[in-house]
Amino acid sequence: MANDGFNGTTIALGTPTQTPLISVDYSNSAAKVETTASDGTTKQYVAGVPDESITFTVVGVTTADIGTSGLITVTWFDGSTTVLTNGIVVEVGTSGSTDDQITSTVTVVPTAA
Repeated sequence: MANDGFNGTTIALGTPTQTPLISVDYSNSAAKVETTASDGTTKQYVAGVPDESITFTVVGVTTADIGTSGLITVTWFDGSTTVLTNGIVVEVGTSGSTDDQITSTVTVVPTAA
């Protein structure tokens, strides 16, 4: 039976693995595009252009910079992978609070080759 736990999941931004990894969120969504004809009795839709993103959080200050691009690979602990063949970093944030760790959150989206 596969292990669906998160612990052991890794993410690589280009070659370096981002550690220690706290969380990963993969999202793929598309706008709904209405295609209802003028004589239609119910609205009809098709999916718009997909919009993928991967957001991950690591402990400490990340080495990822806005504009960093390359292969992005999430290797989930259950053995499956999520890949952005050509990803680019579009957002980096670092935060911390009293008696807690410093964390950095990075968002990556697809870019042209």
